[in-house]
Amino acid sequence: MLLGLSNSTKLAETLTKLNYPQALTATATTLVMLLIGSATIVLSQQSSSESQNSTDEVTPSGLEAPGVALDPAGQPIAFSHAHHAGQYQIECEFCHAYARRGPVAGIPSVERCVGCHQSILTDQPEIQKLLEYWENEEPIPWLKVHNLPDYVRFTHKAHVRAGIDCASCHGDVKSMEIAQQVESLSMGWCLDCHNEREAPRDCLVCHY
Repeated sequence: MLLGLSNSTKLAETLTKLNYPQALTATATTLVMLLIGSATIVLSQQSSSESQNSTDEVTPSGLEAPGVALDPAGQPIAFSHAHHAGQYQIECEFCHAYARRGPVAGIPSVERCVGCHQSILTDQPEIQKLLEYWENEEPIPWLKVHNLPDYVRFTHKAHVRAGIDCASCHGDVKSMEIAQQVESLSMGWCLDCHNEREAPRDCLVCHY
């Protein structure tokens, strides 16, 4: 852009030295400036468009952020909560063992899953996937379904010990073939529950 202005100035000086009328010099300079300005706008728009396209390509398909599911059906293994928690009535904390003890509920280790399925339904395709992770000593790359912002300090421990049922936040998981988010988990939604139960509403309860 500065180079263009320099060239237009030199052009105006040249026209003046050749004794062209001042009006012609001013007209020529104005035209050059308009052409440079138009070219700059076009290049800026093109650069902005390319930058936007580049940003769009960064997020992998099916992911909201690394390790977070946009489509809950895209899990590495088709685990059925309806089968385990519903039909066989396995308690939530048998698999999510940290819910009563800390902020996160925890995902069961491959070892815990294999503890049952080393001898149960081993011929099923999804169980064979599980056993393959076990044999390769690899964790199962589950995708998060419930993901709160980093500035929210939610703890399962306080809620579980207060007698809040898992379904209050997670819905009727016992009937879900594929676990999925059913509540907004927004600040307003949480505050409504706190108001209803006369729970603390101070900012530092969740933001610290």
